[in-house]
Amino acid sequence: MVFRPRSPRAVPRPGESSATVKEGTPASREDAAEFQALIARCATYERAFRAFHTYDRSAPPMAWLASILVRRFLDWCRHDRRHPHEEFTDAMGDTLAEAEAPPEIWAHYTLEDVWGAVEQLPPELREVVRMKDMERQSYAEIGRRLGIPSMTVGTRLFRARKKLKELLLARQGSAGVPS
Repeated sequence: MVFRPRSPRAVPRPGESSATVKEGTPASREDAAEFQALIARCATYERAFRAFHTYDRSAPPMAWLASILVRRFLDWCRHDRRHPHEEFTDAMGDTLAEAEAPPEIWAHYTLEDVWGAVEQLPPELREVVRMKDMERQSYAEIGRRLGIPSMTVGTRLFRARKKLKELLLARQGSAGVPS
């Protein structure tokens, strides 16, 4: 038995009787485009095609396709759990960049110590820190001014704050006390 999908036109549209649609009638361009869009959105068909050699022809085909669909869904859930899709907001950036060290360690640093460490940052990180912490601009405003996405602003700010922490702690470790 050779698997040959029926033409999409073999199924009547709403309001059409099955008598007006003939088996094997060529699909219109509109139908073909709609079918292509459907296939493009659903990876299940591709997986079924690739795994067709595993199909037991004595078993019902819908059960076989359903098992592929269930596995595809589980894969999607696992992927989604490992890679959550959350909007990165100003509040999240501030939370992520907070110091993990006890506050008393940071109490020894002066504003000059912090801005001295900021000056040691690469220019793209230094600019984002200046705009966010000195000028109090939002991620969207910074992104517009620098011509980068706001997610990139958040990433740069996170990296800058992490680097600042390293610089300040290194300064404390080498001098014993902050300068």
